[in-house]
Amino acid sequence: MNKSFVHKNLSFLLLGILATASIEPRILPVNANTPPQIIAQGNNDEKIRIAVLDFDYSALSNPQWLLNIFGGTASGVSDIFVNRLVDSEKYRVIERSRINAVLQEQNLGATGRVDPSTAAQIGRLLGVEVVLIGSVTQFDIQKQGSSFGLFGVSVGGQTTEALVTLNVRAVNTTTGEIIMGAEGSGVGTQKDDQVYVLGMGGGTTTSNEGKLLSVATQKAVDEILAEMQNKNDRLTAVPKVLPSVNAVVADISGGNIVLNKGTSDGYRAGMKVSIERVGREIKDPETGKVIRRLTTPVGIVELYDVDSSSSIGKTVSGNGFQVGDVATPVQ
Repeated sequence: MNKSFVHKNLSFLLLGILATASIEPRILPVNANTPPQIIAQGNNDEKIRIAVLDFDYSALSNPQWLLNIFGGTASGVSDIFVNRLVDSEKYRVIERSRINAVLQEQNLGATGRVDPSTAAQIGRLLGVEVVLIGSVTQFDIQKQGSSFGLFGVSVGGQTTEALVTLNVRAVNTTTGEIIMGAEGSGVGTQKDDQVYVLGMGGGTTTSNEGKLLSVATQKAVDEILAEMQNKNDRLTAVPKVLPSVNAVVADISGGNIVLNKGTSDGYRAGMKVSIERVGREIKDPETGKVIRRLTTPVGIVELYDVDSSSSIGKTVSGNGFQVGDVATPVQ
């Protein structure tokens, strides 16, 4: 039998099998907040994604200093913590706006106190590996000093101390397990020389309690970051989470497929996405809203260049990609 005839027929057979496999429709949920899949972390050098929730301050017997400085919440403490995490360049930190959007949408943490189980749920919705929940256990000002009087003049020296203590727990969003705990303490001190003239009121002082408390908070945060570095192996052992947000093909040029999602949504170099074409939308007969989309797999693309808002990938399998196709993270 002619070998070229055999090869030609085998080729037609394989193409027929691939074509049959590729047209099987897939039901794609409309809700982007479906629980993300988990994959093993292939590269421990890859930065893990972390979300920092607002610190709880219910343990403070007198939270007045905290409320005065940070406007009634502990968001100022978490902001300092986030800034320090970003400056360390060791982690990918989720923006507060995204966290607030998830909390509002899911009505999570409405009481201001979040347990590990709820933190894990929030983290999965955000597509992060670790959520940090913290508490402020000390946040106050202490003043000490002595004075003496002579010929109607009171002379004295006063020491002002800002004392801050923070506790942080790292929650594995896959299991809800607390994988690390750390405590940090900070002190800000200032010595004031004061002279008061009796009967005239007033006096001179250079004490600034707000700045002292900020300094003490930064020192406490730095202690926690040092402890996190010492226990870094516990953090890097957490499996990577696939993003729960689908992307859309934005451009196709020279074999490059550009998606409209990037690192801010959990996309990263080396990730593989399934490109799918939306065929039919299923609407809720009562509300008219789209609740499901029937899609047909088109191929697989591997990402190699990812920035904060976009990704570029090369074809692994399939062809005929089009702008507007949906990209679903799969590996």
